Amino acid sequence: MSRYDYSDIMMELMELCRELKSDIMQQLNYYRASVYKTETAKVIERKIEQMRIVADLIGDELLTDAFHDYEEMKKNSSLLVAPGECVLSMRVMNLLQVCEKICEQLTLERQSRQGGDRQQFARNVQRHRRELLSMCRQGTRQWAFFNAL
Repeated sequence: MSRYDYSDIMMELMELCRELKSDIMQQLNYYRASVYKTETAKVIERKIEQMRIVADLIGDELLTDAFHDYEEMKKNSSLLVAPGECVLSMRVMNLLQVCEKICEQLTLERQSRQGGDRQQFARNVQRHRRELLSMCRQGTRQWAFFNAL
C-alpha cells in the first residue's frame, strides 16, 4: 500500500465509480427494452451495491448520503413517480446524476482536500481489496492497480 499515494488511490476509486456508473447505465438501457426485467433489476441493484462500497471507501459524506437517499426512494418510490413512469429508472437515474455531480466536485477538489485518517483509509481499502478486484475487469490497468495494493 505504501507504494501508492493517497490521492492515487482516491483517483482510482473515483474512476472505478465512473465505470460502475457506465455499467449501470448499460444495464438500465437493457432493462428498459428487455422482457427479463426481474433479472436485469437484480444486476442493476448488485452494481449499485458495488458502487456504494466504493463510495463508502471514498468517504465523502455527500456521496454516502446519496445512497441513503436511494434506499429511501426504494421505500417510497410509488409516491414519487408520475403515472406511467418507470420507478426503477427514475430511482437509478436520480442516484447516478447526484453521484456524477459529487464525483466531479471531488475530482476538482482533490488537490486541496486533506484526507481524514489515512491509516484507517489504508486499512479500509486493504479490507475491501477483493471486492474492488471483483468490480474491475481482470487484466485492466485498474485491476492491476488494486491487485498491487
